[in-house]
Amino acid sequence: MPSDKRTAVVLGASGYTGAETLRWLLGHPNVRVVGATANKHAGKRLDALWPQFVGATDLVLGTEAVPADVTFLCLPHGEASKIAPSLSGTLIDLSGDHRLPEPVHSAAYGFARATDPWVYGLPELGHARMLGATRVANPGCFATALALAMLPMRGALPAVVNAVGLTGSTGSGATPTPTTHHPARAENLRPYKVLDHQHVPEVVAACTLPGGPTFALDFVPMSAPLRRGILVTVPLPGATVEAYRAFYAGNPLVRVLSTPPDLHGVLGSPRADIAVVEKDGRAVVFCAIDNLCRGAGSQAVANLNLVMGWPVDLGLRSLPPVP
Repeated sequence: MPSDKRTAVVLGASGYTGAETLRWLLGHPNVRVVGATANKHAGKRLDALWPQFVGATDLVLGTEAVPADVTFLCLPHGEASKIAPSLSGTLIDLSGDHRLPEPVHSAAYGFARATDPWVYGLPELGHARMLGATRVANPGCFATALALAMLPMRGALPAVVNAVGLTGSTGSGATPTPTTHHPARAENLRPYKVLDHQHVPEVVAACTLPGGPTFALDFVPMSAPLRRGILVTVPLPGATVEAYRAFYAGNPLVRVLSTPPDLHGVLGSPRADIAVVEKDGRAVVFCAIDNLCRGAGSQAVANLNLVMGWPVDLGLRSLPPVP
């Protein structure tokens, strides 16, 4: 085992984002996973809780974080901010607790938190800003897809941007609710949090140039009868395929297509697929991601790579499964 491997701990391994983060970390050449927590399953082997990991690790789940170079906080909203001040080393938070400053955070999530600075971890906002960071807020899943669809137009966005996004049930977490339980979701589409989704302020902040014009985002999220995946549709006058290809040139985690993407192309993948469809001076931008990969776990690992000065896609180059 190379002596320069960084140690990692995942808090919240019983949730979907925790398990997905572990999936990428266990295959990372520069990382050694030394701990994972899941309070209700403490004492179990990780591969007993998630059989997908059989043969990959003999890790036993605990209740307390063990010391490590980097800790991934895959906890429910409101929990990460409670324990973060007691943790040392590099922290990467996959919850919404540290993405927004106050008072915007309180308005979006309904509770206040400390105002200590965290770096917003969308790699496309610039790799250099991540190098050596010790507190990283991983973007939301819808926020990632929407921001990637809009970033090449930053500074030239209309005053009001309209968007629709469809998402799979894993985005609602592992605990079923009356609206996320499979019988309520199968063969059904349901708008929710219309014009009031908590990821909207993230997108506006990410896609507004410092000192530049701001904009409003009218977003309609919809739950879809899928387990994984997000597809957003954003009409953006002035968007061109050429501009998007130039903006994302050389980015191994974004692919710009000539036809609209579908979810099968990104499921299980750390990549986002984007397309711009133009006709008669109009343009519509599409972005497809796996909500648990590019929208959560693999993006957190990409952020770890940037913090450490490694290639952004290190450990993220495996091919996705074929449906």
